Amino acid sequence: MSTQELINKEIEALPEPLQREVYDFARFLRLKSNGEFQLLQEFESWEAASDEDSLRLERSIAEVE
Repeated sequence: MSTQELINKEIEALPEPLQREVYDFARFLRLKSNGEFQLLQEFESWEAASDEDSLRLERSIAEVE
């Protein structure tokens, strides 16, 4: 049996939430091997900072009202 077949067999036996975790991990490995993981981390940190800026703006508006 090939590695792909072994992986598929194991994944099929898992409940849906665990299948999602396996998918997320496989995606992480692919991004990491392609050198894209760092870009993803940078985007996520930028996105978090953007969310924080939005919250600050909302607080400022609320204080003025």
